[in-house]
Amino acid sequence: MDLDSLVDTPRKQAMLGISVAFMIIFPAYFAVMPMLIDDDLMASSSGGGPSGEWVVRFEETSITLQESVNLGDGDSHDTFFDLESDLMIGYVQVVVACNDNDDLTPGFSDAADVASDVSGVNSGNFSDQSDSGLCQGDAVTLRWDVIPGYNGTEYTASDMSENEIRAQWDDMGFARGTWAATITADVSSSPGIGPLNDNDEDYDITWTAMTFTLSLEPVVEL
Repeated sequence: MDLDSLVDTPRKQAMLGISVAFMIIFPAYFAVMPMLIDDDLMASSSGGGPSGEWVVRFEETSITLQESVNLGDGDSHDTFFDLESDLMIGYVQVVVACNDNDDLTPGFSDAADVASDVSGVNSGNFSDQSDSGLCQGDAVTLRWDVIPGYNGTEYTASDMSENEIRAQWDDMGFARGTWAATITADVSSSPGIGPLNDNDEDYDITWTAMTFTLSLEPVVEL
């Protein structure tokens, strides 16, 4: 078959032109295509999402438990905080407050000794803490950061994908369970005998778990 027989009609000429065009375009297309695929788009298709600049906000909701107890010198009270939440947990803390305002003689102040028990909390490698403080307001505060570095402050993240940011503020399901602490009264009585002598103290206990949802807003340059 000679060349003239391939182009002796308008239809054959058109088909030959299309075939030649495909022969030229296809190799060029597959050679250039990898360079046209952006790295961020590849990351998006694999679940990472495009990297960029984001405003990160924390919409917080606190879970609290409050109780009060009156203790004599050396008496103890066990307090429990059962924590379950579908939201992320930034931190857990317990504050023991007391105000010694009934001593007849200056220089004698009641105090609180507080020791935690985190054996009922799942995972997270939380360590027990203990501290003592005078009854002049918030005597003792014990805090556990469930997510390291959490403070609930809005910030701007750069060169990160949405998934990377969310992974950074993921509590991994830790901190659920029963938090516990023992409060022991240290009542310092001034010398003297009588009904007005200081022999007990009121302690206010407040457990707080700060939960949050994450809000991400891309920064658009105008």
